[in-house]
Amino acid sequence: MKKTILLSLTVIILAVSAFGQTAQEHFALGIQQYKAKQYNEGYASFSNAIRLNPTSPEAWYNRGQCNYFLGKYSAAIADYTESLRLKPNSKDVLFQRGLSRNKSGDHAGAIADYSQGITLAPADAQLRYNRGIAYSDKGDLDQALADYNEAIRLVPGYVKAFINRGSVYFKQKLYDLALADVNTALKGEPNNIEALNNRGVIYSITGSHDLALADFEQVIKLVPGNAKVYLDRGIAYSRKKQPNLAVADLTQAIKLDPNSLGAYIMRGAIHFDSRRYELARADMEMALKLSPGNKFAADALAKINAAAK
Repeated sequence: MKKTILLSLTVIILAVSAFGQTAQEHFALGIQQYKAKQYNEGYASFSNAIRLNPTSPEAWYNRGQCNYFLGKYSAAIADYTESLRLKPNSKDVLFQRGLSRNKSGDHAGAIADYSQGITLAPADAQLRYNRGIAYSDKGDLDQALADYNEAIRLVPGYVKAFINRGSVYFKQKLYDLALADVNTALKGEPNNIEALNNRGVIYSITGSHDLALADFEQVIKLVPGNAKVYLDRGIAYSRKKQPNLAVADLTQAIKLDPNSLGAYIMRGAIHFDSRRYELARADMEMALKLSPGNKFAADALAKINAAAK
């Protein structure tokens, strides 16, 4: 009888930290911190829970979540992998590991995780949607389209899937199909920033400049500090042969995002066309600092130097 009591006491002692907290208490605190977006603190709490109970798949998974939102994708993948070792075939953990793998550039690994998740849950539209993203990032546009098509079949009002399918059509230069998809997305969410901006880009490249400018203006009203929309509107102004307005927008894009490679290259090209060679040179040199070896910027700089002689 005494032996049984001693063993029970030993288990209790091993399950309690130096601060008197159990693994479950650390875990519960970590959940609170995670929900409050206190990811560093959550990471510490889940680490304590793991130290006291290393066989908890939930603790590994949730520490992985903290790592993911801290941008530590390799560490997140390691945590998700351990969670899956302890509890195989968890759709949620496979989904999150797929996200981390895709973020870290391992598109094939992400596709494998999403595919395993789809095997477990064939009717999960989000898994199809995210696998479509991974396929698109990998450059496999046909497979991406197939997944977006299936996601939309499963959830006919899937706005994000329409936006992303439209982006694939845009890459394939199927502009009518791209426009149809983005218009469908905007019927569901009239103020969707990504859809409005994408439609502006489609209008711009197909020569509907005023429609493009109207969409970009709407995006700027909704999110005034968005550097990308100023870049895209600057390109639209350039296509409309309004270089001064284009330069103003590209300058604003650079102000909002000093690392906007596209804005420097586009502004430099406009300066070159206007024979403002010193300004063009400065922009292309900055572009090369941001992207060493960039062929377009290097070729443009050579042309600028030759023209300025």
